[in-house]
Amino acid sequence: MGVSGFYSYLFKKYPNIKSVCTEKNLADETKCHSLYLDLNHIIHKYAESNDKNQIIKDVIEHIDRLVRSIKPSQLLYIAMDGVAPKARMPHQRTKRFLKSKNIPDREVNRFETNEQHKLEKKTFDECNIKPGTEFTCQLSKCLRYFIRNRMHTEEDWRSVNVILSDANVPGEGEHKIINFIRQQRHQQNNTNGTFHVVYSSDSDLVLLGLLTHEPQMKVLCEVCANCEKIGYHAKDCNTNKSSSTPGSNTKTNYAVIHLPKLINNLKSQNYDSPVFLKNLERFVDDWVLICLLFGNDFLPKSHSIDFFDKSIITMDHLMDAYREALTKNNDYLTKNGTITKDCLLTLMEKVGGKDKDGKYRRPLYYEDKFRRPLYYKDKFGFNATDLNTFSNKVATDYVQGLYWVFQYYSKGPPSWNWYYPHHYAPLAYDFSNVKNLDLKFDPPGEPVRPFEQMMATFSPKNVDYLPLAWQPIMTEEIFDISKFYPTEFVVDPNGKERSSQYVVLIPFIDKETLSTALKDFTSKLTPEEEKRNRLDYDSLFIHSSHSIHQQFRKSSDANKKPIITEENPVQLQDISDCKLVGHGWTDDTGDISNLNADEEAILSDYKNIPNDEVILLKYCHCSFRSESVESEKHNNVRFRTTTNQPSQRSTVQPQQQASKSAPWCKPPPTHQN
Repeated sequence: MGVSGFYSYLFKKYPNIKSVCTEKNLADETKCHSLYLDLNHIIHKYAESNDKNQIIKDVIEHIDRLVRSIKPSQLLYIAMDGVAPKARMPHQRTKRFLKSKNIPDREVNRFETNEQHKLEKKTFDECNIKPGTEFTCQLSKCLRYFIRNRMHTEEDWRSVNVILSDANVPGEGEHKIINFIRQQRHQQNNTNGTFHVVYSSDSDLVLLGLLTHEPQMKVLCEVCANCEKIGYHAKDCNTNKSSSTPGSNTKTNYAVIHLPKLINNLKSQNYDSPVFLKNLERFVDDWVLICLLFGNDFLPKSHSIDFFDKSIITMDHLMDAYREALTKNNDYLTKNGTITKDCLLTLMEKVGGKDKDGKYRRPLYYEDKFRRPLYYKDKFGFNATDLNTFSNKVATDYVQGLYWVFQYYSKGPPSWNWYYPHHYAPLAYDFSNVKNLDLKFDPPGEPVRPFEQMMATFSPKNVDYLPLAWQPIMTEEIFDISKFYPTEFVVDPNGKERSSQYVVLIPFIDKETLSTALKDFTSKLTPEEEKRNRLDYDSLFIHSSHSIHQQFRKSSDANKKPIITEENPVQLQDISDCKLVGHGWTDDTGDISNLNADEEAILSDYKNIPNDEVILLKYCHCSFRSESVESEKHNNVRFRTTTNQPSQRSTVQPQQQASKSAPWCKPPPTHQN
């Protein structure tokens, strides 16, 4: 989703950063070396049908068409959403519980003629797209088959490295993409000549892309051919509906958002302060941090801050506060991708000063402005006398959350377990009172498994997506966690027009309580469910014409058993002509060519794959973190040692071990600015 209203603000303020082209002009417009696809964006495009097989087929055809049009010359990286940090789960949980109530948008009534907004049209439940479902498992399998086919039949595919990061690899899709780019830049020291193109409608990609400091990065997304709004299709556009010849323009256009042009715009503005541009990279990082104050998927939006002029605090107000903070501290808010605490506190003090007396004019259903006590009573149920102490605690939690979000965007999650423990944001006025800020988080922790995320985010109406043995845990009162899944709950419109922005007043999930409740049920999973519930690595596809392929073909013992394994991987950068940095080892998870009837139908256009021209590897693009005191140094990277040989383990065990040594457990690299 990203920052609400960000694209509207951005294109109005800096119209030259966007160019619009047709599909046939994509290659010339993007000049792409490395193409990254946010697959969930593509899935949502086709998720209007209840035919899951057709959705998968449409997604595959869409990927095929994009690659043919854009023609990446070095890399294709396809990323699906995996399990998210806990900070994201309250937002996901709110969406699922809202869906369970079938609450219509207030805006729907305005567009009754628009098929896109008719609730009855949506028959494909978005729960299918979550990690661990049968749908995402089948989609991943079909993608593997499709990629192998294209590498055998299409010359353009053979010349690129193809990486699939499916739903079993932890992390949100857009963050997996950016982490990969960041790791390659960090370990190669210089990727300035690479033209990166990220395909997604998520406005977060602009902010994430800026934080990589890659000099040649573009964000690509579909736009309405009539009104040029992001993510719209011409057939659903209100402008087209109201025209005399509806449906006359149903072609898809594409918007290319040029991040270097955005940086030049930021650089060329008159800021009335020489401090602003002493270090351009740090200034850009600061600007991203300021944008995060307008909203994100991890913190509730402040009612006082908005891009639009009717708000108490707009971007102009925030930039004024930023100028005052720079002048006072003579330093930036951020350094090397980390927030400077004193400078942040100064900024928040200045921001609070813009809401001088705590007046609160939004949401719309309040007739007039009112002050802090009524807000905290109405939204937080606070009835005690020490309002300052309580509001300061909420504001401190929020500023700590802002620190977490920025770290997540610039480096990766500082903690997989942290979350903001309130349903509402504080008033901006209370930011001025934040003094003691603890920016230390609990140990980084590890991501939950797919079924645990389902339990943490699904409502009782989604229980059928859970393993059969787990379903009673959510619905039967004899289990301690049934209190987390109420069927009756309060929904606060909170002054918003769209139901997706309503606040659902349900209890926050306690991870320890959930883990304890699930402990005795993990062993009841079937082998197929265990496979869907695993944590895994990226998959790297290599054609026989590539030097990596030759290296791995030679690495078999006399019994044809692979000697390049998870415990003994190869550093890909040591292989000649390989432009990837990271570790690879043989994928021993089974034969992907065993297709069922549905998969045969989906892949009917991509058949007859020889078995010896493409190899499938597990791929980790950063160093492993040792979890054991007993470890050995291998190629300058510390790896876990284990008494189990790969041949002695089941097909599930190697993937389950991934959580102890995978990239999501390792502190990310830090860019220097």
